[in-house]
Amino acid sequence: MIDSLMAVKKYAQAKSKAAWLTEEQIPDSISAKAHLYLGKIELLTGNLDLALSEYFEAREFLKYLDAEDKANLFSGIGVVYSKSQNFDDAISNFKHALQYAQQDINRLKILVNLGGVSMEAGKEQVPFIYAEALEIAKKLKEAGVEAIIYTNLSNYYLKKHSWQSAIESANRSLSIRDSLKMPVSVITLNNLGYALVNSGTINEGIKNYKKALEYANLSEKIQILYNLRSANIAAGEYQKAIQYYDRYDSVKDIAASKNYEQKIADIRTAYETAEKEKKIILLEAENKIRKRELFWVVAAGVFLLLLLGIGGYFRMKHLKVRQKLEQSRLRSKFLRLQLNPHFLFNALQQVQFYIYRNERETSMQYLDQFGKLIRSVLEYSDSDFIKLSDEVAMLAHYLSLQENAIAADFSFSINCDPLISPEEISIPVMLLQPFVENAVIHGAGSRPEKARVEVVFQRTKLKDKIRVEIIDNGTGIQHKKTRSQHNKLHRSMGQDILQERMKELNRLTQTQIDIHIENATKEEKYPGTRVSLIIPCIPI
Repeated sequence: MIDSLMAVKKYAQAKSKAAWLTEEQIPDSISAKAHLYLGKIELLTGNLDLALSEYFEAREFLKYLDAEDKANLFSGIGVVYSKSQNFDDAISNFKHALQYAQQDINRLKILVNLGGVSMEAGKEQVPFIYAEALEIAKKLKEAGVEAIIYTNLSNYYLKKHSWQSAIESANRSLSIRDSLKMPVSVITLNNLGYALVNSGTINEGIKNYKKALEYANLSEKIQILYNLRSANIAAGEYQKAIQYYDRYDSVKDIAASKNYEQKIADIRTAYETAEKEKKIILLEAENKIRKRELFWVVAAGVFLLLLLGIGGYFRMKHLKVRQKLEQSRLRSKFLRLQLNPHFLFNALQQVQFYIYRNERETSMQYLDQFGKLIRSVLEYSDSDFIKLSDEVAMLAHYLSLQENAIAADFSFSINCDPLISPEEISIPVMLLQPFVENAVIHGAGSRPEKARVEVVFQRTKLKDKIRVEIIDNGTGIQHKKTRSQHNKLHRSMGQDILQERMKELNRLTQTQIDIHIENATKEEKYPGTRVSLIIPCIPI
């Protein structure tokens, strides 16, 4: 029954049946199977933590599972770890699964997953894994799977800069797809175009990019247009490169405008609903007054109550408007804090420097990074929260722009705990960048060489909070400061604005944002500074 329900994607009913089995007094062999089902259901519905927990429960009864169930168990654990970016554990479990997989179709699925996660982890065994997978696919006459494997191989060879091997793999995939009359693979065409351009066959590469563009969706067009721009630069076709860059920018704006249009629609709906509610309230008030006009004493009392009620209502509305205005004022101040004139001047001066040296490619790449940062800041300036993955990207753009401004050997890193899923949680917007800027300017910027800034996101014991550490290797907290001053920020960061912003976030999230500042090491000259924040996060 559970198999049948899962086959038609009725996961809630399947989960209910499997959970019932675990609660009954049943043999361990059935309990093992039930937990295996629950793990698969939670994985299919995107609940990775619960899936891993159920798989671990099933593993306790490993001896009661047959070989194929063991293969499915370890393969499921491998998928969970791969989705959590824990590649080493994923590889280990996929290899365990292969030891038990007896049916060719199961071995093929496991090998394809193992090849993909090994490629993400940068392992050298990828071609050998896919070679075995290809043998099984040919044996089973699974030509469609062969096409997918060759596309994956082209991805691997692109990462290794093995352009000829990437070209051969992509062509094999396209040839199989043509023979099977499968839909056009935009990814494969894009891979082929990229490999051809980098191998020097630029015009052929551009042809494949153009073909891919015909079938690409909105997000795919963004990447392909950018690749066409780069290819035309390599071919010396600067006018065409500019045209493709304009189209690339336009498509990005279209994607952003769809989001803006949805926001506007939501605001309009909320406004119309509020107006209707106000009219209803006023009509009800008038009806109540008219009904009680004959009883003037009672009417006077009711009228007074109504006035107080309406006054209270509008007072509440007025307070909400003031709160919105205050939030807008804080966002405006914080936006100016992030886009400070000194940073903008340095960025534009750096572009001027590249143009002066006739480094067109570098200047366009630098402008692209700069544009992404500005667009991100403006796009999220009216939001309360931002996806952690978008925050990481924004910080990476900012730090990349600072590489040439601080020191010749300035470096940075942004690390995220594997137990955190950046695409699945949001954090308060416009909170971290000023701390990072402070670490760059007043921390790493105080060193003449080997300047470095690290940003680390860590999971905490509390599900609704994460820890963020911003570490530099500068001069640290000066000893001459008093103890009461040790946890104060540099005035240049806009301390008052940050304090107001955190107070507003504490009110908005009904939680406390904790901040602690200390020397990062015990080194005497350059101990560095560590800023630790415990901030709220919400699931998306």
